[in-house]
Amino acid sequence: MANTPNSQKKALLSAVVAGALTLGFAGMMAKSCGAPVKEQAEAANPALELVDSLASRLVLGLQTDATIQYQTAGGVNVVVSQSMPRRAYRGAGVTFISTPDGTYHCRTVTPSPSPKARKSPQPVAQCDEGPGADTLSPTQAKAISDAFGGEFMAPEAAMGRLATIAQGQDVRTGTSKRGDAQCVSVTAKGIRTETACVNPAGLLAYFDGTTDAGRYTQLTLQYTTPSVSDEAFLPPGAKPKATAAASGRPAARTPSPNPGPSGTEK
Repeated sequence: MANTPNSQKKALLSAVVAGALTLGFAGMMAKSCGAPVKEQAEAANPALELVDSLASRLVLGLQTDATIQYQTAGGVNVVVSQSMPRRAYRGAGVTFISTPDGTYHCRTVTPSPSPKARKSPQPVAQCDEGPGADTLSPTQAKAISDAFGGEFMAPEAAMGRLATIAQGQDVRTGTSKRGDAQCVSVTAKGIRTETACVNPAGLLAYFDGTTDAGRYTQLTLQYTTPSVSDEAFLPPGAKPKATAAASGRPAARTPSPNPGPSGTEK
């Protein structure tokens, strides 16, 4: 299954449910890639199948260019820029960028003033650079949560959280709608109910649950724009290459405060 749309979907879906790879899930992934029926019959998990159905919607959204803003339970706003396989997450004083060429975790800090300085020093960005990545790993997902004080998590990781719960004991599930978004709720023994909603555009519209940093949060989609600029994937202060202008990708507009048709009711 090399280099086919199905294999690309399988890789994406595997990243979405990273950390939930058990025999049951492996069988489910084989099914999504067209494996023989006899390989699918083992370890059926209706709860995981339900999460997988919602994750399949999210996978389609992950493959589109978009600029998205989420608000957390604590009121933190995070802007997500996506253009497969590049991702960028920006909040107040924090930037986390993941591309195949490198990852960057940047924080805005104010240097200590010099005794002879007449003016207060201006804030500057300090960035830690890491190796590139094509998909979201569990380690990177936790690093993103930690970067935003444990309140935020990547949309793929939110779905992975539900997949993990779906493999617990005494699992119970439910479905609902939130505006135009389809929602799945999952709970298990010793775990509170957690919910994820995906809208028709394939974007995570709402999440109520636990982040990769172990903190409770709610993520609510504030707005989305179906475009993104190449500059969104550059660390603070970096200048775009001369070839970036020739990419043909439209620049992201500044959206109005009210969500458009693809937004989700709060």
